[in-house]
Amino acid sequence: MPKTIVILSVSSDIGNFLAKQYLARGWNVIGTYRQQKNLNGLDDKNCELFKLDITKDKQIKLFIADLKRRKVRWDRLICAVGSLLPAEDFFKCDFDQWQDSVFVNAIGPLHLVHALYPLRTKKAQVVFFAGGAANGAVVHMSAYAISKIMLTKMAEFIDAECPDLHISIIGPGWTLTKIHEDILKGKTVAADKRDQTKNDMKHKASTSLTDIDACIEWVCAQPKSLTSGRNFSVVYDPWRQDKRQSLVAALKKDDNMYKLRRHGNNFLQKG
Repeated sequence: MPKTIVILSVSSDIGNFLAKQYLARGWNVIGTYRQQKNLNGLDDKNCELFKLDITKDKQIKLFIADLKRRKVRWDRLICAVGSLLPAEDFFKCDFDQWQDSVFVNAIGPLHLVHALYPLRTKKAQVVFFAGGAANGAVVHMSAYAISKIMLTKMAEFIDAECPDLHISIIGPGWTLTKIHEDILKGKTVAADKRDQTKNDMKHKASTSLTDIDACIEWVCAQPKSLTSGRNFSVVYDPWRQDKRQSLVAALKKDDNMYKLRRHGNNFLQKG
């Protein structure tokens, strides 16, 4: 029987690409979208599309009720939801917009995972995307960044609480997708952030969508004890075929590896 994947924000560039990959592999795809654009190539008999605003409780309940009624069970869930706004200093932000961004980027996705959890198959898998903020302060991007940090820690919590669920978070690196139009067109954007984005879109190397897909496949193919609850980087981690043996050995040895921890925690012990 074909496996089923749920992709949140199948209209995003990454979500759209991944949906096509899974369809080509023979999976059934259930995709959600908020705006009916960038859905090209998804008119497949094995692909169901649902208009869904993940910040709306009523819409979530209707979505879940429909899946329950049809006895749908999912094997993998990938969340490609993301909004970069507001992109300015915290005290210059309208707090309501800042809060709404955290809701879109973190609370909404967690709500969907919570609601979909009872419909999972045995040994189901969840993949979030990280935003690269765990190692420092990404200025002008606190709402987006703190949301990704929340998802990173929640992946660890859920992994510890749920023996039958494999959940990971993957940092794709800088990727040339339409999400950056938020910065170019948005009103709540710091001037230097807009200039940086314009320059990045012209000159910065983009992570390939193929690499993102391959990293997800590798992470999900590993035992729960090895990759669940951890934050992987597509760009910087040696997950590829020629180097992964050393990564596997390190992951087996260190349960804290690729998880959020307080830096310098062993300061007194060193003294």
